[in-house]
Amino acid sequence: MMPGTRGKRPAAFGLLDRRRGRTRLASASEAIAGVALLVWFAIAAGGCGAGPDAERETPPTAALPDLSAADVFVRDQVRARHASLTAIVQTPTANAAARAEAYGDMGKLLMAAALHDAAEPHLRRAQTLAPDDARWSYYLGHLHRTTGALEESVAAFNHVLSIRPDDPLTLLWLGEVHLLLGRPEEADPLFRTQLAMQPDSVVAHVGIGRAALAANDYARAVEFLEEGLRLSEQTAVGVHYPLALAYRGLGRLDRAEAHMRQRADVAILAEDPLMEELDALIESPRAYERRGNRALSRRDWVTAAEHFRRGLVLEPGDPTLRHRLATVLYQMGDPGGAFVEFERILQTAPDFALAHFSLGVLLEGAGRRPEAIARFEAAARHEPAYVEARLALAGLLRREGRFEDALLQYERVMEEGASGDPRIEEAPFGHAIALVRLGRHGDARNRFSEGMTAYPDQPFFVHALARLLAGTTDPDVRDGASARALMEGLPEAARTLDLGESMAMALAATGRFGAAADWQRNAVDRAARGGRPDLVPRMRERLAHYERGLPWRSDDPVEFDPFLERSAGAIR
Repeated sequence: MMPGTRGKRPAAFGLLDRRRGRTRLASASEAIAGVALLVWFAIAAGGCGAGPDAERETPPTAALPDLSAADVFVRDQVRARHASLTAIVQTPTANAAARAEAYGDMGKLLMAAALHDAAEPHLRRAQTLAPDDARWSYYLGHLHRTTGALEESVAAFNHVLSIRPDDPLTLLWLGEVHLLLGRPEEADPLFRTQLAMQPDSVVAHVGIGRAALAANDYARAVEFLEEGLRLSEQTAVGVHYPLALAYRGLGRLDRAEAHMRQRADVAILAEDPLMEELDALIESPRAYERRGNRALSRRDWVTAAEHFRRGLVLEPGDPTLRHRLATVLYQMGDPGGAFVEFERILQTAPDFALAHFSLGVLLEGAGRRPEAIARFEAAARHEPAYVEARLALAGLLRREGRFEDALLQYERVMEEGASGDPRIEEAPFGHAIALVRLGRHGDARNRFSEGMTAYPDQPFFVHALARLLAGTTDPDVRDGASARALMEGLPEAARTLDLGESMAMALAATGRFGAAADWQRNAVDRAARGGRPDLVPRMRERLAHYERGLPWRSDDPVEFDPFLERSAGAIR
C-alpha cells in the first residue's frame, strides 16, 4: 500500500487498494533535473522523529524561496502556497499535525516545480513534525533519487519501511535505487518480497530480471523479463532493451536483435497515486511534459499529444516539448508531421542535438543517406559525447562504404567511453568490421580479441573472430585450429543457435569436411525454415565447397553484423 500515516489513511490508499496489482509505464524522463538555488530558511532540517515538545515549540518562519530560476507559470502558485504556510506557522494554536501538513504541501509544490533544493527543508520539517506519516519520507526518497543523492534516497525509503514494512511501492523504489547504485544483490530480495505480495506485478518481475542481468545471470534475467513483458500484455516497452542484453549474453543473437529493434527509453513503474498527485499540482510546460511522458510511455499517443500541445501553447519555443510531440506523431504513423516538428525545433534551437539525430533517423529510413549523415554529424558536433549519434553516424558511413571515416567515429566513442561499458560495445565490433572491409585482417583480429576481453559475456566477438581466423585470405592471420577452439569453447546455448555456419567454417579450416558439411546443411535448413530464403543460395555454394573437400576463403569472411542489421537509431 502507499506510504501514509498510521491510523489516518490518505485518499491515495483507497486508490491503491482499487489498483493493487495493476501496473503502468512512466517515462524515465519524468525525473526532471534539479534546479540549483541559493535558498536560506530559518527552519531546522530536523531528524526523522519529533521531540516531546513538538506541539509546543515556537513555529519557525520559512523564507520565500528564490523564484528567479523558477518557471514563470509556477511563481504565483508558490507565492500563494507560501502565504498559506506562513499564516499557519504564525498561528499560535496550530498543532504539529496542521503545521506538518502545511510544510509538506509547500514541499510538494516546490518538488513538483523542480525546485528541489527549496523543497527538501520543507519536507524534512514535515517529517519532523509528523514522524509517523510516511508520506514525507516517501517524497524525500523520490526527491533524492531525482537529484542523484542515492544514498540519501535509500535512507528515506528505509524510513518509510520502518513505518510501513509491507509497503509495495517503497519496496519497488528501494530496489530501483539499489540497482542504480550497482547493488543487484540488495535489490533482488526487495523485488521478491513485493512479488510475494503481488504475484502479477510487472514491475517486480522486471526488477528481478534487471537484477539478474546486472549479476550476469542471463538465463534468470530472460525468465523474469519475458514474464514481465507477458504480464504487461506486451505494453512494457522499456523491457525490450534489457531483454536484448540478456539474450545477447546467452548468445541468442536473433532474439537479441528482435528486442533491440523494439527498444524504448522508458522506465517501468507501478501506479503511484502520491506521485501522480504531485504531478497534478502544477500547470506549466514542465507539468504538461511529465503528463505527456506518462501517456507516451504507456503508448497512449492521443493523450500524450494533447498534453504536449497544451505545454507548447504556454511555451511555443520549448524544444523538448516539441521533440516529444514529434515523437508522438512518428509513433502515430505520421513521419511527415514528425519531420516538420523536428525542423521547427532547429529554427529556434539550431544546436538541439536530439532533433538533428531524430531527423537523421527519419532521413535514413527514407533512403536519403547523405542528408542523414549530415544530421548525425551535426548532432555529434553540438554534443560531442552523444554516443548514440556517433554510433549511428559510424554505422551509416559503413553502409556507404566510407570505412576510414567510420573508423574515426568508432575511435572517438572508444576514447570517450570506458572499456567494458555495454553502451559502447558496438564501437569495437564496428571498428573491427571496418578493418576487415579495408583488408586489414591482422588489425581486425586484434580488435576482436580486445573485444572478447572487454566483453567476455558477449559471444558475437568470439563468433566474428572465429570466422575471420577460419576464412581469411591472409595466410599470416589464418588459424583454423584456433577458430575451431573458439567455437567449441562457446557455451552450449550459443553453439546451438545461429552459429552453425561459423562452426562449419572452423571445421573445414582444420580438414574436417564431413562434419563441416553436416553443420552447413543444418544451417541451410534453418535459414530456409526461419524466413531467410535469400541466404540459402550463398550457403549452398559454401556447402558445395565442403562436399568437395575444400575450405572456404574470402576477403570478407565475417559477413554477419548484429549491430548494422538494425536501424541507425530510434525516435525517442
